[in-house]
Amino acid sequence: MKTGWFVIAVVLAAAPHAEAQRFVRQTETIDYTLTVEGQSPQQTTAWWKAFLQKNTREDYCFDLPTMPVVDRPELGDKAVVLKMGGVGQLVQLIEIPPGGQTRWHGYGWEGESLFYVLSGRGETEYKSPGGLPPNKYTWKKNSLFAIPVDHTMQHRNLDKTQPLRMVAFTGYAVNLYPYVTEELRSGKENPAENAEERARTLSRTTYPGHFVDDLREHPVAMREARGNKTAFFNMMATAGHRTHPNVHISELTGEQAFAHKHGNQPMFIILKGGGYDIWSAAANLQAFQADVKAGLAHKRDYTTGTICGVPAGPHWHQHFSREKEPLRYLAVVPRGAYEEKATSQD
Repeated sequence: MKTGWFVIAVVLAAAPHAEAQRFVRQTETIDYTLTVEGQSPQQTTAWWKAFLQKNTREDYCFDLPTMPVVDRPELGDKAVVLKMGGVGQLVQLIEIPPGGQTRWHGYGWEGESLFYVLSGRGETEYKSPGGLPPNKYTWKKNSLFAIPVDHTMQHRNLDKTQPLRMVAFTGYAVNLYPYVTEELRSGKENPAENAEERARTLSRTTYPGHFVDDLREHPVAMREARGNKTAFFNMMATAGHRTHPNVHISELTGEQAFAHKHGNQPMFIILKGGGYDIWSAAANLQAFQADVKAGLAHKRDYTTGTICGVPAGPHWHQHFSREKEPLRYLAVVPRGAYEEKATSQD
């Protein structure tokens, strides 16, 4: 059986200018190879390239439950591509019709996929090219699972009356950034949030495995230094490939978390509750607080089912809750690789 392919080239953007921050223009790309059983390379190229050009949406936030999706008969589903947050990844909103299923497909060695189920119930079967027996996940709303690199997969909707929706984060997850001085890559409003505190948090809240049944109900541990409760997941799907090393859920314990920033471009999906985020390209905490006070910081509201992406920078940002139900979100933070030296200065 012939297999179709098409290479997705993602151009990584340069970081915005910040005070005393040198940077180089970034021209790196990451390629993902889409394969579809039963299609020739020419067939896949024809429809997939056109789909990417016409059906990619760009914004800071999207309302996933209500967002329109486009028929994709070549894969047996509906979808749109979301350009946001981690630009080194291919992010898709996927809908499968009642009782439907996708074609067998995959993304090659650079394309490990992480899925969060927004609604519905179904199963995903996956297999390696080496002829080993296939494996299968059976999942429901709020499940999280990862498929190993160089595997093909097929998603099936087990509900014959309702469509299902899921978000797919696909990619090797390394976001390459221009030169950013180390002291500008991360920052914390609370001095208690340090390397020792983070190591202690990871040691007692990291859950192994490639599948989480229900993120809304999953236990979380108190993290006083951030002002929330959290649980980290080790979603490594293949030995040697930590494609999604920083995947976690957080739940605010009050009306707001401490302001912070970190390298890479985090994306987060609101699992329950609602509120808003503010962010700024300010170089330090004092400048961020001044931007907020002056109304110069960016602000976006969100509710259950919203996905948002913090721009490259790194940017200071802060989460706020304004509903009775605690705000809980899933965060996907791609790995970052920085240029060690600057070749130009702006």
